[in-house]
Amino acid sequence: MKITLILAAAEHDPLRETDPFMPLSLPLLAASAPGHEYAFVDMLAGESVDFDVPTDLVGVSARLTAERTAYQIAGEYRKRGVKVVLGGPQISSVPERAAAHADAVAVGEGELLWPVIVADAAAGALKKFYVASPEPFDGGGESVHRIPRFADLATEIPRAERRPYRKRYAFDTVYAARGCAVDCDFCSVPRLFGRAVRVRPTEEVVAEIDTFRGMFYLLDDTIFGRPSTYGYYRDLYTRLATLPKRRLWTGQANLDAAASEEGREVIRAAARAGLTYAAIGVESIDPRVLERTGMIRKMGVGRGEDAVERMREHVRFIQSQGIFVSLWFVVGNEEDTLDTFEKDLAFADELRALPVVCPLEALPGTRLETRLAAEGRIATDKRINIRHPSLNDEQILGAMQDVNRRAFGARAIFRRSFFHTPLYDRDEPRRGQRIRAKMQKTMFTIMLQFHMRKGVIGLANDFR
Repeated sequence: MKITLILAAAEHDPLRETDPFMPLSLPLLAASAPGHEYAFVDMLAGESVDFDVPTDLVGVSARLTAERTAYQIAGEYRKRGVKVVLGGPQISSVPERAAAHADAVAVGEGELLWPVIVADAAAGALKKFYVASPEPFDGGGESVHRIPRFADLATEIPRAERRPYRKRYAFDTVYAARGCAVDCDFCSVPRLFGRAVRVRPTEEVVAEIDTFRGMFYLLDDTIFGRPSTYGYYRDLYTRLATLPKRRLWTGQANLDAAASEEGREVIRAAARAGLTYAAIGVESIDPRVLERTGMIRKMGVGRGEDAVERMREHVRFIQSQGIFVSLWFVVGNEEDTLDTFEKDLAFADELRALPVVCPLEALPGTRLETRLAAEGRIATDKRINIRHPSLNDEQILGAMQDVNRRAFGARAIFRRSFFHTPLYDRDEPRRGQRIRAKMQKTMFTIMLQFHMRKGVIGLANDFR
């Protein structure tokens, strides 16, 4: 069949034409059901959908901001008699709503579902829902194909098929693990991928990375792992460091690994393997918020310890390994005030870390949404769907835009970048290599921040 896979993106998505990381969802689907003629449409890259190009089946993946766009795309294809399947993280959160706009809806991880969907479409026998999850699913009387488990990453997930992409991304993407045991109240990852961490064979991950031309992004929820996976990640990075071609890479991480010697060894191994930038979700520096939401579990803070001071120590250790750090904050908890924005910025400035401030959202299916719905604080008529007890949307968005503009000013970018320069040659044995490492990594962090600036500053407009 001719199959069109579309990554939906809203017209004003702040990542549109600014995201340097290759989206991996479409390549994984294409690899899961090979033997067909695939075309990718990456709307985040600025590509548009040509509804008149002949196709037999359309799959649309949508994240939170692209739900409405996905429905519009599906409607246009269905007018033309083309079968449409909707999936992705947002669709998995609202499958009943999505079902009104599609011939079929995929819920959960797509790699096990897509071969079944393609076969059913070829046979003219699509079911309404395709579900891959150990959680019960009620199709409301509609037909359901359910796989009651998550995929085995060692045997059931193929290597991604990236060739249909037309754009050359600055960063390839790859994953080694899925799942998160932390279970913060606002996060949807445990529901989508489970609380048990599943891992791919390290040799398979390294072999895939060895095919990349340049830099890459490791998509794991925390690239430093958790105590149960420290050995896995240490082995992965030790193998990665032996590749003939060294590649700079990035990922997102938690602070708790820096709280133990075993976790610190993982961080050291990651740095030796080329890790240059880590995006760390600290979320808040208010101990009340950290405790109430469960976020304290990923900060590496022991009972009775000063949470903020320990977080400072952990950030400084990660930086000391030659890793540039951004700290991601969410503002919108009931304890937050306008002063919270300034405190977050000051905390990051003190550490010469890059701050990124976002509004808190109650994602569908999370514990936060359940609690706020019971309290009557969910707003369905606006982009920020939380009714804050003392702040309105314009105050939150205005302060967020102001803080992010200051954080991404040219002077702030250069000051942070050159603060890290002396740390960038830790593992280089010869003087020439040390000089090259300093120059390469300093330029990398400067360019990364300027590249991020447009998307982050435009984030407030996405919520208006």
